[in-house]
Amino acid sequence: MSNEPVHGNPEASESATSQGATGNQDWYVPPRRIWIIASLFLLLGVVGFFGRVLGNGPLADLYDAVWIFRDPAICNVMALIGGFFACFIPLMWFTFRSSWPAAIRFAPFTLISLAVVGFFVVFEIQGVSGEMIPRFGYRFGKAPDQRLGEFTAAGSDQETKQSLSVEDDPNAFPQFLGPDGNSRLAGPSLETDWAAHAPEEIWRIPIGAGWSGFSALDGRIYTMEQRDNQELVTCYDMQSGEPIWGTPVEARHYTVMGYVGPRCTPLLFDGRVYASGATGVLRCLDPLTGEVVWQHDLLEMYGVSPSVEKANIAWGRSNSPLGYELEDRKIVIIPAGGPDKANKDEMVSLVAFDAATGETVWEGGQEQISYASPSIAQVDGKDQIISVNEATITGHDPATGKQLWSFDWPGNSSGNASCSQVHSLGDNRFFVSKGYGQGASTFAVKPEGDGFTTEELWSNARVLKTKFTNVAILSDDVFGLNDGILEKVELEAKRPQWRERGFGHGQVLLVDDVLLVMGEEGNLAAVDTTSEDYHEFSRIKALSSEIAPTWNPLCLYGDLLLVRNAEEAACFKLPTKD
Repeated sequence: MSNEPVHGNPEASESATSQGATGNQDWYVPPRRIWIIASLFLLLGVVGFFGRVLGNGPLADLYDAVWIFRDPAICNVMALIGGFFACFIPLMWFTFRSSWPAAIRFAPFTLISLAVVGFFVVFEIQGVSGEMIPRFGYRFGKAPDQRLGEFTAAGSDQETKQSLSVEDDPNAFPQFLGPDGNSRLAGPSLETDWAAHAPEEIWRIPIGAGWSGFSALDGRIYTMEQRDNQELVTCYDMQSGEPIWGTPVEARHYTVMGYVGPRCTPLLFDGRVYASGATGVLRCLDPLTGEVVWQHDLLEMYGVSPSVEKANIAWGRSNSPLGYELEDRKIVIIPAGGPDKANKDEMVSLVAFDAATGETVWEGGQEQISYASPSIAQVDGKDQIISVNEATITGHDPATGKQLWSFDWPGNSSGNASCSQVHSLGDNRFFVSKGYGQGASTFAVKPEGDGFTTEELWSNARVLKTKFTNVAILSDDVFGLNDGILEKVELEAKRPQWRERGFGHGQVLLVDDVLLVMGEEGNLAAVDTTSEDYHEFSRIKALSSEIAPTWNPLCLYGDLLLVRNAEEAACFKLPTKD
C-alpha cells in the first residue's frame, strides 16, 4: 500500500475512514461532512446577519410566514450562533481529528482559547442594545452609577415656595409621554435649520442609571435613577441642573438584558410627585422637599416573592402612575400583578389609591401586568382607564375599576413583552403596537347591551414594531421606530410611506409638525412629518454613554428639551420661530 497521505478525499469509504482512524490514512483537510455542517451554520449566520434586509426586500413574500424575519434581535442571535459554529466545527476537527503534528493542531485552539479567556477575565457583558448586541464593561470595575457616589443636594432657595399647579403652568410636562400621554405637543413652533439656529446646551450632568424620563413643572424637573444600591426619586433645577433633593429606597434591579435601575417616569398630580420603582415600590412625595407622604410595596401587598417577580416580570416594572379626578377624590392608578398568573383569583390588573392618603380605593381586572402604563381614553363619550396587560388590553370604569371589555393582544412579560401604549383615534377606535414581530393593530370598542365588545379593524406585522418605544400620531399618519427603523405609516396601510435606518431603539416626540427622534446612540434628529419621502432637517449629538443605550423618553418644557440616558442628562434650548 502506498505511504502517501490522502488529502481530504471526500469520497472515502467507511472502511477507508476506519483505516484512517487506525493510522493507515492521514487527513489534513476536513472531509465533506465537516464542510457541509459548517456551511449550514454559515448559511444560518448569513440569513441572521441579513435577516431584516431580506425580510423587507427579496424575501418579503415570506415575511409573514417566517418569524425570524420579524425580530432583529433574533436575527442577531442567529448570526452569532451560525458564525460561531461555522468556525468552531472545522477548528475542532483540525485540533482533534486531523493528522497534523500535535504542535500545529493545538496551536490555533490554544491561542484562541487564551485570547477569549483573557478577554472575559478582564471584561464582562454588562448590557445589550435593543437588538441584543452585547455591551462590555470592566469586570473588576464599578458600573457608572456606582462610581457616582451618594446623591447629595444643597436644596434650593425656593424650597419653601409653593410651586405652580399643573393646571396653572402652560408648559407643564407632568407625566410619561407628556400632558396627554401620547408623545405629542401642540407647540412651540421649532426652527429646524440647526446649522443656522443651533440648539444651545444649557447644562450637562452625570446621572444615575435607569430608563426613567423627566417630568417638568415650574422650574423643576423630576426623574428616577439608580445609584449603587439606592433607587431614588430625584429633583433638579431646570435652569441649572443642580440637584434639589433625592429620596432613596434600598433596592437595585439589574439584568443583563434590561440593565440597571428604575424605568418609571414620575407623575406630577394633585400637588405631589408619584413614582414607582423597578422593584414595585410606589411612593408619593412632596415636590418641594422630597419628603415621603405615603408609600406602598406592591410586591408585599400582593404576595409576590422576588423570585416569582423575576420570573414573571423579567426586566423590572416600568409602569408609570396615572392620575385621575373622581367626583369625591383624586386617585392614582398603577398596575398591580400577583403571585400566580395561572390563578386569576390571585391576580389584579390595576389598583387605585387615594392620591392624598394612599388608601386603596379599588382593584380592577385579573390579568398579569405588562411594561406599559395605564392611560385615559373616551369610549362612547365617557372616560375609561385603558390597561395594556400581559396578553390583553382592557377598559375599566374609573370610579370602580370594573373591567368593561377586553381585546386580545398576545404577549408574555418574560418573553415577547408589551411595552407600548394604546392611542385613541376617536370614534371608539384605538391604535396599538409592539415589537417581537407583532407590529401594529387598530381595533374598535362597541357598545352592546349593558357592556362592550371589541373588533379588530386592521393588523400589520410588517410595520411599527415598537419594542421599547411608542408612536406619535398626526392626523392619519403614524410615526414610530420599527425595530430601530423610523417609519411613517398611514393608518391601515400595507407598507410604510417612508423608512429610515440608523436610529436603533430610541424615542420620539412630535412637536407641532416636527418629529424629534432620539436615537439609541444619543443622536437627536428633527424630522419633517409632511414630506412624502424621508427628510431630516437637522441632527446633533445630544448624549453619550460608556455602556448604556439611550432608551429614555423625551421631555419638552416650553423651548427647553430635557434628555437623559442611564449615565448623563442634558438640557438644550431649542430655537423657535416665536
